[in-house]
Amino acid sequence: MMLRPLRDCAPLCRSLAQTFIPAIGITEHTRSYASSDLATFAVKNKGLRAGPGGRSSVSGVVATVFGSTGFLARYVINALARQGTQVIVPYRADDIDAQHLRQMGDLGQVYSWKDFDVRNDDHIRDAIKRSNVVINLIAKDKETWNFGFEEVNVDIPRRIAKIAAENPLTERFLHFSCLGASKDSASRRLRTKAEGEEAVRSILPEATIYKLAHMVGTEDRMYNNYAQLAKSLPFVPIFGSGRTKLQPVYVRDVANAVISSLKTKAALGQDYYLAGPEVFTVREMVDLVFDTIREPKRIVDVPVAVGKLLAAPRERFFKSVPIPVNYLFTADNIIENTQDHILPPNVLTFKDLGIEPSKVTEGFPIEHLRHYRVGGYDFGTTSSTASTGGAGYGGAGSMDSG
Repeated sequence: MMLRPLRDCAPLCRSLAQTFIPAIGITEHTRSYASSDLATFAVKNKGLRAGPGGRSSVSGVVATVFGSTGFLARYVINALARQGTQVIVPYRADDIDAQHLRQMGDLGQVYSWKDFDVRNDDHIRDAIKRSNVVINLIAKDKETWNFGFEEVNVDIPRRIAKIAAENPLTERFLHFSCLGASKDSASRRLRTKAEGEEAVRSILPEATIYKLAHMVGTEDRMYNNYAQLAKSLPFVPIFGSGRTKLQPVYVRDVANAVISSLKTKAALGQDYYLAGPEVFTVREMVDLVFDTIREPKRIVDVPVAVGKLLAAPRERFFKSVPIPVNYLFTADNIIENTQDHILPPNVLTFKDLGIEPSKVTEGFPIEHLRHYRVGGYDFGTTSSTASTGGAGYGGAGSMDSG
C-alpha cells in the first residue's frame, strides 16, 4: 500500500526533473538556454525565477562583480540586486569596506567572499563557477606599492576573461574602461586601459565594454577631491591652465546602462561610450566646486612641466611605502589631464540604451558637495553671493555642450 503513492508520484518527479535540471546548468543545453533568457534579463527562466519581480525575487541571473568595494560597484550591485539578481562580491579589503553591499539585496541574495586574491586563478575560477554574468570593475587611479597599471588594467582583465571563457555558464562578460584610453596616449594609465580592452576582446569577442567619462556622485573622487583640497589648502592647484575638456557622467546613469545592456543581445560585442550631457573645462569644474561649497575661489595655475617635476619624487616614494596620496597630484594624472575626455563622434552612447543622462551641475549628482559648506548645508561662508538654485551654483547653463 505504501508503494502506490510513490508510484503515482513518479510522473510528477520526472516532470520536475525535466524542468529544473536544465535550468540549473547540468545539461549541455545550458548555454543556449541562459542566452535566450538573458536577452530579457531572465524573465522567462521558469526553473530559477521566483517571486513577483524586484529585490525580493530570484531572476535567474547570477553575477560575479570583481572590484566590488569600489565607487561604481556599489551602484552596479544595487541595480542588479533590485532586479532579483544573485550577486557574488569577492573582496580583499576589511569587512567594514564591504558590509554595506549585503544590504542591497534580500537575505542571502548578496554573497560576500572575504580574503579574495585576484592573483590566484583558482579564486577567480571559484568566484564565477555559478555565474552567468561576470563583471570586471577592478581599476586604479594611481599606481601603488602593491599594484601597478600593467597588472590592474591588462593582466588581471586578461586572466579573468580567460577563466570566464572556460566557464560553460558565462553568458555575459562586462568590462569597464575609460574615455581617452588609447595605445598612443602619453598617460600610462590610458595606454594600459586600451591594452586591457584589446586583451579582453581577443579572448571574448562578445564581451561588452563600457568606456566611462569621469564619474561623479556621493562617493566620487573628482568633486570630493577638489572640495577637500579647497577646505585643506590655501589654494587649489590646476595644471596647464585647466583647459582640458571633461564630460563627467553621473554614477547612477552608468549603473542603469549596465542593466539596460543586459536586457538586449544587441549589446554583445559592443563598446559603449558613457558620458554626461555637459562639456566643461577643468577650470570651470573647479569653479563649480568652489561655488557649490560657497568658498572664495583660490586657484593657482601650475605649468605641466613643473607639476610633473614636483610629483615624480613623491610618486616614487609612495610606490615603495603603503601611504595613500591624492591621485590628482601624480605625474601620470597630470599628463592624463593634458588631453580631453569627451565623446568621440559616431559611437554608441546612453541614447542607444534608451537612457537620458543627468546633468552633473545640479541636483543629486552634485548635492553631496553642500555638506562641505562651513555655515551649514543650506548656507555657507559666501552664501550672500551664491545662487539659491539647484545645488547653489548659478552658471551651469554656460557649460552645456549643446
